Amino acid sequence: MFVNKTMQNYQIDEKKSAGWLKDILALLLLFSVIYLGFSWMRPLASPDEGRYSEIPMEMVRSGDYITPTLNDMPYFYKPPLFYWFQCGAIKMFGVNKFSLRFANSLMALLGIVITYCAGRSLYGRTAGIMSALCLAMGVFYFALGQIITLDMTVSVFIAGAMFSFIIALKKSGVWRGILILCFFAMSALAVMSKGIIGILIPCATIFIYALSLGIFSFLRKLKSSDLWWIIAGIILFLAIASPWHILATLANPPYENASGLFSKSASGQGFFWYYFVHEHFLRFIDPATSMRAEPWWYFLVLAPIGFFPCLIFLPQTLKDISKKGWGNLRSENSEILYFLIWTIFVVGFFSVSSSKLATYILPIYPALSVVVGVWLAKIWDEKNFIRLKIPQNIMICLGYIAVIVPWIIWHILNRKGKLLEQSDDMVLPVAILSLLMFTGTSIAHFFAKNGDVKKFWIIAIATMCALFVMFSSLAGFLQRESAEGFVEKIADVRTKDDAFVIAFEYNIFQDFPVWLGQTVYTIGDVPEEQTFGYMRSGNVNASRFIKDNIGFRTLIKKTKGNIYVIIHNRDIDDFNKEFCADYSVVAKERNFNLLKIKK
Repeated sequence: MFVNKTMQNYQIDEKKSAGWLKDILALLLLFSVIYLGFSWMRPLASPDEGRYSEIPMEMVRSGDYITPTLNDMPYFYKPPLFYWFQCGAIKMFGVNKFSLRFANSLMALLGIVITYCAGRSLYGRTAGIMSALCLAMGVFYFALGQIITLDMTVSVFIAGAMFSFIIALKKSGVWRGILILCFFAMSALAVMSKGIIGILIPCATIFIYALSLGIFSFLRKLKSSDLWWIIAGIILFLAIASPWHILATLANPPYENASGLFSKSASGQGFFWYYFVHEHFLRFIDPATSMRAEPWWYFLVLAPIGFFPCLIFLPQTLKDISKKGWGNLRSENSEILYFLIWTIFVVGFFSVSSSKLATYILPIYPALSVVVGVWLAKIWDEKNFIRLKIPQNIMICLGYIAVIVPWIIWHILNRKGKLLEQSDDMVLPVAILSLLMFTGTSIAHFFAKNGDVKKFWIIAIATMCALFVMFSSLAGFLQRESAEGFVEKIADVRTKDDAFVIAFEYNIFQDFPVWLGQTVYTIGDVPEEQTFGYMRSGNVNASRFIKDNIGFRTLIKKTKGNIYVIIHNRDIDDFNKEFCADYSVVAKERNFNLLKIKK
């Protein structure tokens, strides 16, 4: 009898596991095509994608995985975990747009899976699927899944930590302990991705959550055995997050002339000051340090826009959540309260910061996706589709508006000269996009009129997926041109003795060293983001920054091979006046020129 019951339980658990695996594989199959399948189409967008590609490439070339470098100079802005992921992709797939974006897009897929697991663990299978779809279809989440930044990685690990905590409160036994360990491990990985916010955001959210429930009510959710798991978790956190921070501090100590730990002066400072004081403290409180000032309401506007199209469900979702009042939310729906606190804290935290970049808001979307996903799952399971009538109508209106919007954008950019000679090349993809939106919206509209809600939303999701597929082909027209084509044109004639120079504006040519596979000389001052690394490296790199004609002539004399200069159209006159160099134009593309200096 006992054996039969045990076997029956095992078969049920096996079926449940198979169901989880099937859903995860289906999500990965669908969104791998969208997130990974077209990442090779769009050129690297400088400066960010160029910068975060160059750093891991320099790691691979130098073999130094402790001190990140940019242009062969120390770059202490962020921890190296994401760079390490990229190093692995470069070693597996070589240097190409797919490999350079692979780690970032893979992290986006992991975030979708984590959100599915959280939704399903707390609210059931339908909620898990809806939560994953809400996240994956979000325009901002998708866009940042295609652009190389550190924010996707830290956001996914923060979500993993936050989800682990709230699910752990619903579990018991070994699974509870494992989830507590996951909280600390994920927090440590988040710290290793982008610094202290990796542990600050989860812990602050939990603290506010505990206060909102009432300290005694919160403590009643804990068990005596949790203490030992927490101690083990802290040890695990330190084991993951401490070694690199210690090694980087030892490898990059302050010089004797350092002004002190609490000084704003960077002179003589080492890794510890720059990483902790400059990046984590001064950048947060001091506008002059951050140089990323935006109005206080910046994220209040950006956060909802980034959640489109699921934004259209949010008002009804919040209305239903608040219907029974604050007391009910605390006692009967505390998990949703936790997700709302998570969202509000992240928005508030970065709103008061002096440093504001659009990408900072990314950690809120897994939480919002579960909140809306649970509401959608309830409607779907109860077949209460009348409640989707308003969102349906909004989607149809927006779909038809989207038919003409690309043409308006194309016309404005073309009139302003932003597209230059490539304006005609953009006509075909814009026409395809408009036709796609018209067709998808019309089919969805047909099903809506006939009351077939499921088919309406299937078509709506399919249309959004097709729109995402178009992202890479269209986004390339809206960003700066790439230096990749220039490197390809001289690939057959360049030699190891050639020297390459960026004229005046390092940031806009940030992908040039990536495709060259070597560092470059620069005409002009040291770029702001490299000033600390330049100071740390002393006079070693002084000759690589050309200040005047004398420096340029010195470079010509000492270079055995050819000298190539990449330069923007607007800077050619200044280059001619200042350096009086004889050159030929090797390649030209829109605003960029590649010059070959005649010796």
